[in-house]
Parts: sequence; C-alpha cells; structure tokens
Amino acid sequence: MSNLKLASERVWMQSHRPIMGMSTLKKIFHTAFDYKTEKYVIAENIKVGILYRVIQLCIIGYVGWVFITNKSYQAVEESIQSSVVTKVKGVVSINSSDTGFRLWGPEDYVIPPHGGPNLFITTNFIETPNQKLDICAESFKVLDGRCGDNDDCPRGEAVTAGHGIKTGRCLMKKDRNYTGTCEIHGWCPVERSQKSNVPQLGKAENFTIYIKNFIRFPNFSFSKSNVYETQDRSYLPTCTYDELVHPYCPIFRLGDIIRKTGHRFQDMAQAGGAIGILINWNCNLDTGLSQCHPKYSFIRLDLNTTVNSTTTFNFRYARYYKNATGHDYRTLYKVYGIRLDIMVHGKAGEFSIIPTLVKIGSGIALLGAGTFLCDLVLLYIMKNRDEYRKRKYESIKDDCPRNDTSTQTETQEEIHLNCNNSPV
Repeated sequence: MSNLKLASERVWMQSHRPIMGMSTLKKIFHTAFDYKTEKYVIAENIKVGILYRVIQLCIIGYVGWVFITNKSYQAVEESIQSSVVTKVKGVVSINSSDTGFRLWGPEDYVIPPHGGPNLFITTNFIETPNQKLDICAESFKVLDGRCGDNDDCPRGEAVTAGHGIKTGRCLMKKDRNYTGTCEIHGWCPVERSQKSNVPQLGKAENFTIYIKNFIRFPNFSFSKSNVYETQDRSYLPTCTYDELVHPYCPIFRLGDIIRKTGHRFQDMAQAGGAIGILINWNCNLDTGLSQCHPKYSFIRLDLNTTVNSTTTFNFRYARYYKNATGHDYRTLYKVYGIRLDIMVHGKAGEFSIIPTLVKIGSGIALLGAGTFLCDLVLLYIMKNRDEYRKRKYESIKDDCPRNDTSTQTETQEEIHLNCNNSPV
C-alpha cells in the first residue's frame, strides 16, 4: 500500500512540475518590475532636529568653501610644457700679477655660454698660467705622490688624484724629514692651490640675468611667455625684478637672487654654491588669458641640514695656446661660482561641466552623514531609543500570509503590519 502511495505522489509531482515552474517564473517576472521605496520615520524631537540641521549646514558650508577655494568646478591640467632661455649681462675688470689687467665678459664667466636653464657664473678662480708638457715634481698635497725613495715611484704609474705619470725618481727635500715627492711627466708646473681670500669677481653681484620662459598647456591649447606684455618699449630694458614694484619683470640681479635665499653674495662667491630659481604658473583661464602670470621664488640647493653645513661648487677647465715656436701650452683655471638651476612647474584650470557635476554629487552624498549621526543618537543615546528602534526596524516572519500588493486593501495592510510587528 505504501509503495502505491509513493508511486501516486511521484506521478502527481511530475504532472504538476511544469505548472510550479511557470508559477515561479511568473513571480520572478513580476518582482523584477516592482517599485521599492524607503520608509521614513518622523521623530518629533527638537534636539535631534536641531542637531540634524546644524550638521547639514556645516556640511553644506564646508562643501561650498572647498568647491570655491579649490575651484572644484574646473578641469585641471598639470602637464606643463616649458622652454627656458637665459642671457647674462655684465663686465668686470681683474688685475692679476701673472696676467695683468683683464676684462671679463659673459663669454668668459658664463659656462656653458649657450643660454640654457642650467648655467654657471664664475665668481672666483685659481689660475695656473703657462703650463707645458714637461717633467716636474708632484704636489706635496697629493698623498700618492709622496715618497721616501725611488721604489715608491714606479715608472709609468699614474699618480692617484694627482697631475701626471711617475717617472721612477723620488725628489727629496731637506725640510720635509726624509719625505719627498715623485717626479712626474705632465703639465708643469702643477696646479696652484692658494685661493684668494676675496672673490676676484666680487662685483658679479651686479650682473643681470634675463630669463625668458615659454610654457604651454596642451589640453587647453594655451601658450604664454613670462615676458610682460606692455606697450611701453622702455619697460623691459630698464626694469629689474622686484616682488612689489616689478613682479613680472624677467630680468634679475644676481645679488638680489642670493639675498632672497637668505645668504650673502660675498660669502657664496668665495667658495661657490647652487641656487634654484622656481617659476610657478598657476593659471585660472576663466578670468582671462592675459591674467595668467608666473610667480618666482628662490632657494639654495646645496645645503646639508643634517650637519648644518654647505658645500663648495668648483671645477676646472683649460685654455690652450701655441707659442711662436709651435709648442703647446695652456692656462689652467680652477673656478668657483654660482650654479643656477631654473625649474618650471604649474597648472591651469578651466570650467568644465563634468567635474562640476561630480563634485555636486559628492556633496549631496555627504549630506547623508547627518542622517547617520542622528540615527546613532536616537538608537543609542536617547531615553526612548527602544521605541525608536521598534519603529525603524521591522521583522517579517516566514509564516505570515503574503498578500498581493496590487489588490491589498487598507484593512489587509493593517493586518499584515500587525503580523510583522513581532519582536526582533
């Protein structure tokens, strides 16, 4: 009998399976087009209401302040394209005991002379004139050039950090306690090491540097130069940069640049140093293209803050000549000076509807923080928090009858809600 019952149930399930499947699909189809909305619970509490409005006003004020001050309504481009051309002017006279009177111009003291964004201006030097290829004693200051006998100077070996090739002889001097120097083959006499206590180009602080900067923001097709646009033709030849009087003049006095870094020119000219000239373009293209101007700042780059010290900046170069007999000779210079590195950066902004809508949407979403904070107060701080929690959260039991929302009457809705109001 039980087997017959099981067989009949299996036949019934197989006959009704298509009908049950169709019913499930129908429910899913109708559910896909249901409209769901939030349920709002009005808490008539003046304190919480005031707190809610205060939070909203603070959020609206903050979002508005950020929106205006940071220009969040603009599309911003920071990929600036730049070109820098420099030109130094000024002359100084030097009267040396070795070379006599000499006049130094930009072609002498500016290295390299082609006018790029990185340049070196000579302010002091050590000159070793009339060097020729010969045999002479190595400098005693070179440690690898010191010797006690000829065995310390192997022939053909280069002097480490020295000036030539060892010849195999040790040249002794009586006043050095049996310590001599190796004889070398090189440019003789070897380089002098005595530096002047006063920078020989001390008047270089009056030199002027003309900086011409061309910039472009490709996304906005905007190009501009830092040369001030004016109808007065006498402005550029006569102006010198001053942040108050002539903030857009592209001609800078070297002494003023050093002073703006917080250092004295004469101190830096003695041993050399590195200076950064920063050109910042912050362009608001909504106010007009002609209102886009650069701002200049100056900083010393060769400071070591960990040990509170500065480094010197120097290098060597030589000028070669031929005498009347056709023999080569040269003048060696060890120059100290100021290296200038011109660095350009900036950004441009212009109104765009896309970032405007994005920022407004973000601000509206941020207003939800007020609801979240007030809910925390009502759920966990207020005295009647249990009552508010019952009103805010409802649980639905699985055994409650499901009514068709399309035909549900007001009385049926009350019965359904009463069924759902069981404790969590």
